Amino acid sequence: MDPKYDSWFLLFAAWIVALVATLGSLFFSEIMRFPPCVLCWYQRVCMYPLVLILGFGLFPLDRKIIKYSLPLAGLGWII
Repeated sequence: MDPKYDSWFLLFAAWIVALVATLGSLFFSEIMRFPPCVLCWYQRVCMYPLVLILGFGLFPLDRKIIKYSLPLAGLGWII
């Protein structure tokens, strides 16, 4: 398989994970009315921009998007 398609698929998979996590957190806080804790807010600050950043990196494929997304993902993981 072409490495370009492999990169696109991995970026798309990361975008799907960020999108599901964002929609899940919004569902629990806005629809189910569960109040998020303080650490959850910090993780959301790191997660929500990833949906946009990774989405913009898909069309056209930009392999340098990792420079912008990896620090946010790493910081959210550490929190």
